[in-house]
Amino acid sequence: MLDRRSLLLAAALLASGCAVRKPQTFRLVPDASTHVLVPPGVATPEVTRGAFAMAVAKGSICTSAVDAVALQRRGGTLRVSVTRDALQKQPRGWLRSWTAEMEDRKCIPQGTGPEFAKRILESVPLDPSTAYRLLHADGVVQGFVDLGAENRLQTQAPIMKSGRPAEENDIDIVSVTGKEHSLDVDVRQSDEAIGVETSWYALRPKPDGAGTAIVALSTERRVDDHIEAVASPSRDYFQFAPEIGFYGLIYKADISGKGGTTEVVVGAPDRLELDRRTRRVLDDFDTCKVSDPALCAVIPRHVALNPGLAVMVNGAEVRVGIGGRVRSAIVQGGGPRRVEEVLPNLTVRKPYSGRLVDVEFDRGSGAILDMALLGGESISWK
Repeated sequence: MLDRRSLLLAAALLASGCAVRKPQTFRLVPDASTHVLVPPGVATPEVTRGAFAMAVAKGSICTSAVDAVALQRRGGTLRVSVTRDALQKQPRGWLRSWTAEMEDRKCIPQGTGPEFAKRILESVPLDPSTAYRLLHADGVVQGFVDLGAENRLQTQAPIMKSGRPAEENDIDIVSVTGKEHSLDVDVRQSDEAIGVETSWYALRPKPDGAGTAIVALSTERRVDDHIEAVASPSRDYFQFAPEIGFYGLIYKADISGKGGTTEVVVGAPDRLELDRRTRRVLDDFDTCKVSDPALCAVIPRHVALNPGLAVMVNGAEVRVGIGGRVRSAIVQGGGPRRVEEVLPNLTVRKPYSGRLVDVEFDRGSGAILDMALLGGESISWK
């Protein structure tokens, strides 16, 4: 028979075990007038403070002057404390810029800012739209789009009847419009064009440095109703110098006196320098009159460039608009016209700590359909 001391010890161990067995899934739950995503390991949507620890290099300088994220270094360990209310009050794109500064100060290794930002966002319950806003300062109104490993780029160039280079075609990007982060590019071209070449590019992690490289994924040429896959694009518009690993898309109207819109992809060796260069080009677009492998790629006026966000839908990669929602991914992935029909069988998974984790949600509310996507999610209903 167990004595009283043994029983108390067993009870303490049991209570301790229950305390650490917090939910290991994301949970999308109502909170006031919106919904918040509760991360794995966080007990309830009412949690207002989170913390985690990470290893840092010796000699790193880690300080923070903001209430949203407090840093405390002890030896080779950095303890990060996050205050939810203060974090939510930060301006658009703040977390991206702040983590870039942490890289610049050598607090965290070069190129690890995006993962650091995700860990901060995953430490407290947040509206997914708030998480997106904290990571991105971009938008149609601002005139630029941040690009990262979660993005895909699509180029569309005309195929000429005469076989002449597409640069000789009379074509212009007439306008770039949209809502929030979604772009609509309108193109006008002459009768000389008989088809279009469409190419997709990914931003892949560089094997020998920080950041990513823009690499071609696929190309197809369409003339009338004939579609042919080809090995590579007729022209690679993203020939950056080897040290470049961070990118942003900038678009501006009426800079040549001809009307229309010009698009430029700005590159930099680190994220803080990319922010500086982006501001510089936005202030003076003549900075990138011609392509420069150490600074920018000027997209020809006859080529449409469209950024997208990569997610998996029923096991296949689907590209949705920047700032897309679960709803748009279902539509792009061939879902039914009334997307609510997939709710009984819908599964949504998000990246967390190097793996995909289920998102639990109320199948009766449909709130999951309007959850903002950050890239890398997996959505299925078949």
